[in-house]
Amino acid sequence: MRIAYPMRVDALDKPGGDLLQVSRYIESGKKQAKDGCIGFDGVIITDLGADLSCFDLIHLTNIDRPVDSYRSFLAAKAARRPIILSPIHHSYREIERYERMGRGGLAGRVSGLLGFTTLEYLRNIVRSRHHPQLILSMVRMTRKSMRKCQREMLTGADQILVLTEKERMDIVADFGEIPEERFTNLSNGLDCVGNEGDERVLRDIDVCMVGRVEARKNQVAVLRVLNRLGLSGAFVGALNTNHKSYCRQFRSMVECSGSTYIGTVSHEEVLRILRRSKVHVSASWFEVLSLVDLEAFCAGCGVVASDCGGTREVLGGMACYVSPDSDESIERCIRAMLDRASGSMVIYNREGASKPILESWSEIGKRLAEIYNQYVK
Repeated sequence: MRIAYPMRVDALDKPGGDLLQVSRYIESGKKQAKDGCIGFDGVIITDLGADLSCFDLIHLTNIDRPVDSYRSFLAAKAARRPIILSPIHHSYREIERYERMGRGGLAGRVSGLLGFTTLEYLRNIVRSRHHPQLILSMVRMTRKSMRKCQREMLTGADQILVLTEKERMDIVADFGEIPEERFTNLSNGLDCVGNEGDERVLRDIDVCMVGRVEARKNQVAVLRVLNRLGLSGAFVGALNTNHKSYCRQFRSMVECSGSTYIGTVSHEEVLRILRRSKVHVSASWFEVLSLVDLEAFCAGCGVVASDCGGTREVLGGMACYVSPDSDESIERCIRAMLDRASGSMVIYNREGASKPILESWSEIGKRLAEIYNQYVK
């Protein structure tokens, strides 16, 4: 099977979780074929005018960037190819809360009044300056309306792959009822399944935080809490050039603290840092499913996760959950997980959850190949 993965035009220039997810799909599909199982080959496409008729199936991603994905959806329909959709949809309620409360400054006050749809139209104007191929898509989407385009993709796809049940519920809340049988839950895989709780490693980092440095990820709040607790942290991730003032604030705070900003490193190095850390913190204002939360858990870290997104659905009571607007909850959970790491807590399991089921990318690839095979004649 030959699969097309049309993505946002800047996916290769600004890699994110969506690119990592698709790249792992392709790697796992090739591995299945080499192992003599049902496999597939995939191609990432960032040209919105690409001919999709030479592929067996089209796998679309990211309905939250419909200026890119809707044009690819129309091309897939014109080519009469089966369509699988990974929405990677963030709750609009959580996004709007972030715009009102988390962004800060004049931009935050303005964005909180405009709402997500208007903001996305404005962002598309800026993006089109560097990617002129977006202009036609913008005109087409503006005529129909963004929400109608998004719902058309959801109702027109042969199968919708969601990372969590919460994502499905958010889609229904934001776009209206869609038959439940159209959805399949396919979580992200992990590179480090089986490494959890390895006591042979030296845990010489108390607290780490992995993620692109930006207001949404909330590093400043975490750093503020660490300073209040008298702890040092290790922060890993690229600076978001679209959040210059936030990044300047973060860098200034790091320089006056005991914490360290490591910057951008390879994924392999991220996993090594997690295996050295006692606690990993995520305090994002919105997520679908934080892959780094799951990787941290596999690496034996105490997981402090945002109560936004779907981590609770996977890890349950094995993690501690914070509200992004509450320094007190961040502080309480960091303390709890450090207590666990020092041995005063055997496990943080307030909800009585059993050990979560986590799958490797190879296992996800097998399930994905079976889904594709249903629609390829």
